[in-house]
Amino acid sequence: MPTSEIPNINELPDHAYMTRKQVALATNFTQQSLKMWASEGRGPKFRKIEGRLRYQVSDVRAWIQRSQS
Repeated sequence: MPTSEIPNINELPDHAYMTRKQVALATNFTQQSLKMWASEGRGPKFRKIEGRLRYQVSDVRAWIQRSQS
């Protein structure tokens, strides 16, 4: 996938939402890992909006910060 399609989490507004695929690309984790972590209550917080799973950028950033400490 071209780098231009990989979302830069540092440039997105806090209130923006990302798909699991976008989070996987931005964090270099697999979609499968994110799915497994979600089922275990781990990983970044997510929401279902109109039945579609979404991650808010601020939650992904917070998860990254917690994981680094």
